[in-house]
Formats: sequence, C-alpha cells, structure tokens
Amino acid sequence: MSLRPIILLFLCLSIPALGACGFRPLYAQNQSNQSETNDMSRVKIDVINDRVGQLTRNVLLENLTPKGETSSPLYELSIEIDETTNDLGFTKQNEATVSDYILSGAYKLVRISDTKILRSGTLRARTSFNLVQSDFASLEAKSSAREDAARNLARQIANQVAIGIHGAN
Repeated sequence: MSLRPIILLFLCLSIPALGACGFRPLYAQNQSNQSETNDMSRVKIDVINDRVGQLTRNVLLENLTPKGETSSPLYELSIEIDETTNDLGFTKQNEATVSDYILSGAYKLVRISDTKILRSGTLRARTSFNLVQSDFASLEAKSSAREDAARNLARQIANQVAIGIHGAN
C-alpha cells in the first residue's frame, strides 16, 4: 500500500482544521483588503542611543516601515540596548584571540490608543570575532560583529512586533 493516498487524505482533513484554530497567515489580506503588514508599518520606533542603537533602529525601519514612517502611528516601540564583549580564546602569553560580542535589547510594544503593552521582553544577539596582531583589523572585526548583531537583534524584534500586532487584532 502506498503512503501517497494517506498523506493526501491527511492534508485534505488538516487544512480546514487550521481555520478552526484561529490560524491567520501574516501577509494575507482581510475583507477590507488590509493585511497585518499594514499595521506593522504603523509602528513608531523610538530613537535608540549609541551607534549600535542607530544600526538596530535603521534595520527595524527597513523591516517594519519600508515605505517610510507614518504620520499617524498606532503603536510605539521602545528599545533599550546593552552591549558586552567577552574574551574567549587565549594564547600562552595570555592574549585574547577570539572575542564574543553580545547585544541585548529590552523592547516594549505599546498600543498608543489605550497604552496597553502588547508585547515586551529581552532578546539577545551574539556573534564572535577574531582578535589579531593588527589593531585596525581587530577594530574592523569588532565593527562588523556589532553590525551583524544589530541586524540579527532587529530582525528578532521585528518578529516579536509582528506577533504582538497579530495577536492584538
């Protein structure tokens, strides 16, 4: 007996169950031709201090508001960022060869109309970089690690914003 008919039957029976459990695709449009992404573009992202905060905010703006910031936001997103560096690998002379860069972001998504907190939490992005003899190369490696971590953290926060907005509607 082939598994193909059984799998086909299972798929046919499971698709209606998705609608019954409240599943809604994130990018699908409702009856008024609006999607959750329209609401995501109505998020006001507060300014984040420091260079790494600027990098994180810029990636969030690209992900949440690709057509530009709205003049009438429905939601406000505030983020506090903390960055740490830990040396890991050491030579016999006790000089670090590898360093871990950890970027933590505490975020809070608030609906402006009633100041209800829709989603909050702390996320972390971690990346490593090599420390070499050249100070310039080590600084460039750290800068690249900082940008990668900021991009990663921003994407994680954007996902949490989508979940918060999707759950509120």
